[in-house]
Amino acid sequence: MKNLTVELTLQNLKTIKLWKFLLPKDRELTRADYETMTKIDALAIAAREQLELQRRLERIRYRE
Repeated sequence: MKNLTVELTLQNLKTIKLWKFLLPKDRELTRADYETMTKIDALAIAAREQLELQRRLERIRYRE
């Protein structure tokens, strides 16, 4: 079986998180909800760090 991956951009992650906040407010958040939000935050941070690293590497290459 092939290893299938799905690429999520930082914008995708922000949109997913926004959808979560637009859900009906009358329901109480579950532990799974909080865990999911934490994972999305972690993915967003990792994506942001990856972009920053790419930009730094591009600046270094440009100077050379």
